[in-house]
Amino acid sequence: TRKVSRSNTVQNDLIGEWNLLHSENFDKCLEKLGVETTHREIAHLQSTTLTISQQDNQWTIFAEGAYAIHKTIFEIGKPTQSVRTVDGRIVTSTWTIDRNGKLLKREKNEATGVEMECEMYVKNEILIQKMKCSGVKSRRTYAKSHVCTLRRLSSVF
Repeated sequence: TRKVSRSNTVQNDLIGEWNLLHSENFDKCLEKLGVETTHREIAHLQSTTLTISQQDNQWTIFAEGAYAIHKTIFEIGKPTQSVRTVDGRIVTSTWTIDRNGKLLKREKNEATGVEMECEMYVKNEILIQKMKCSGVKSRRTYAKSHVCTLRRLSSVF
């Protein structure tokens, strides 16, 4: 039998389109990150859709909401430097996969030195995103979208 790598398992679980179901303490986490009040209010109001894809070693997370769109491109284990966030912060981040198959991100704000940890994984067909910054924890949950499959099918015709 062929052993499947953790990266492939994570990919199979995470790839697709996900719609935000619930957000806990997200505003407080964003505040600790240094996100301005206006941007935090917008983030709280919008219903976010994440589209996660992978081609070869390159991962892409496309976050789309009513007020903001952001695209993150990275390779596992390689630092991504000087990335501008939706609210204009410049950060350096590194993505890894842990022993349990969770996608992990460590991010540092280059101007303030504030660090954030994020983990993403799928449990019972729900994408769970946990963030921690300066002792504040946040959790967001997403449901798999079936619209993504319909879009792919409609593009064939």
